[in-house]
Amino acid sequence: MATSPLQPIVFNQGLTTAWSTLYTVPADKGGIGIDVVVLNNYTATSQDFSIRLVQSGTPNDLNEVISQSNIRAKSNSLAPAMIGQALVTGGIIQAKASADSSININITATIIDS
Repeated sequence: MATSPLQPIVFNQGLTTAWSTLYTVPADKGGIGIDVVVLNNYTATSQDFSIRLVQSGTPNDLNEVISQSNIRAKSNSLAPAMIGQALVTGGIIQAKASADSSININITATIIDS
């Protein structure tokens, strides 16, 4: 099985206050392994973010890997709880923030070919 390490799968995606799907593992891929996640709060006030990993089924609170983690004003978070997490074909990454247009997210992953 071939892999493509350190591929940017989400790049400078702005988060909103509603859950949004940032990435879905394509049908022609075997899965992904998350290498790095960086979130940046570019506002003058502290903001919270949450991230879900959904392997299958309907997304809900049980899928949250990070719940309401705080990022100080003009600062960033490396989201260590996401490193090493894996998703299979059809799996999705969702995220939200405490305020619209306050946090952006970048995710780099190793992509596993089918």
